[in-house]
Amino acid sequence: MVAFLGSLNWLLVLLIFALSSHFATKAFFQEKKSKNLQEGSSGERRVSNIFYAAVIGMIISSLNFTNTFTHIFHFHYFELFAISLAVVNSDTFASEIGVIDKKVYLITNLKPTTPGINGGISLTGEVAALFGAFIVAITYAFLSSTGFNIIQVVFVTLMGFAGCQIDSLLGALWENMGKLTKGEVNFLASFFSVLAATIIFISSGYY
Repeated sequence: MVAFLGSLNWLLVLLIFALSSHFATKAFFQEKKSKNLQEGSSGERRVSNIFYAAVIGMIISSLNFTNTFTHIFHFHYFELFAISLAVVNSDTFASEIGVIDKKVYLITNLKPTTPGINGGISLTGEVAALFGAFIVAITYAFLSSTGFNIIQVVFVTLMGFAGCQIDSLLGALWENMGKLTKGEVNFLASFFSVLAATIIFISSGYY
């Protein structure tokens, strides 16, 4: 669907995201499993989590496809698509690699907490989150029709990283209380990052 609604380049970004997130999931897996900090039994995600993480990207792909016929509003849909994936990849790297750090703090009050808790952040996790977003950003930049642009790399990376922080906040405030599911938190984090990027694009005349 992404290849049809977007292009082959969109699909390549999606594949790099999938491969890198799989790498993050399998990294230090035995250590995570020994502490019961892994996702599922072998790192697998629920179907609902995958759906919520992907829905923003699918909406953007659909808007891009519609615009090829209507030409009503030309926009940087590919960049927004990359941002939506950068958020998810950033969160995946943060949660999968960050849990190996013993010094974890709750994002809302920065008090020490246990690894693996929703809203927990660590230095290792934050570095991993930045790297996860960067992987998607650099892939997008190389595949962009406008050519490689370091500013786009920085912007997509930062928006992905910011989305990861939103994910942690929502996790600490509402997921831990059972008011939001993990999938819903992923969706909202991606949505708010893409919305913020859209507002920045419009306010700067970048569309």
